[in-house]
Amino acid sequence: MDDNTLLAQLQTDVLAIQSFALSEDADLGRAVPTCPGWTVADLLGHLWSIETWVREILRTRELAQEPQPQTEPTLAVADFLDGLPDYLTAMRAISAEEPCWGFGPKPRLAGFWIRRQAHEHAIHRVDLYRAVGGDPADHTPQFCSDGVDEVLTVFYPRQVRFGRTEPVTAPVEFRTADTDHAWTIGDSEPVATVTAPAEDLYLGMWKRYDLLETAKIEGDTAAVRQALSRALTP
Repeated sequence: MDDNTLLAQLQTDVLAIQSFALSEDADLGRAVPTCPGWTVADLLGHLWSIETWVREILRTRELAQEPQPQTEPTLAVADFLDGLPDYLTAMRAISAEEPCWGFGPKPRLAGFWIRRQAHEHAIHRVDLYRAVGGDPADHTPQFCSDGVDEVLTVFYPRQVRFGRTEPVTAPVEFRTADTDHAWTIGDSEPVATVTAPAEDLYLGMWKRYDLLETAKIEGDTAAVRQALSRALTP
């Protein structure tokens, strides 16, 4: 997916989150079911922390220390809102081909952060909307398919490399029903195929949706259960 489309989606999601944070009905103490142990204020504080971290990485082009968000809810949200203009400016100013630290595969370029931040905010917008019972976020199948690709080609290998999850031993193919994309995790021919709309696969990879309930599964169901039980993302 091209950088301009990803940046446009990032801005849409950031502004939607900002609009909620500014609303009079924002219940900062409400639990976020898809982020166990977090409240709405914790989620917004996390986004401030990530956005501040990324701004520093883009400024120095080097790995930076991620700051800790405020623990007091109103201060955490105030920090989030105060930092948004500079964050969006930094994201729009990225020169995608410039060398920059990132945790994706080499070559390590600044454009990595466009994709990563678009999906960071998309998933957390879904978390926020689900917490407050609002309308679901509207992400295109193409964007969701890109998110599945990021999980399976960037995050999953990194999780295995750092010993955060066991590698899949029975290969499984994941296929989108609406964009005709497919990925296999595992080192040989797949023993099962999981087919679902791109949005369902995307949210399923991030443990925000139960693919076992609605996806079309062909082949070894136990292998699919094993793959989906893995910590594919941090």
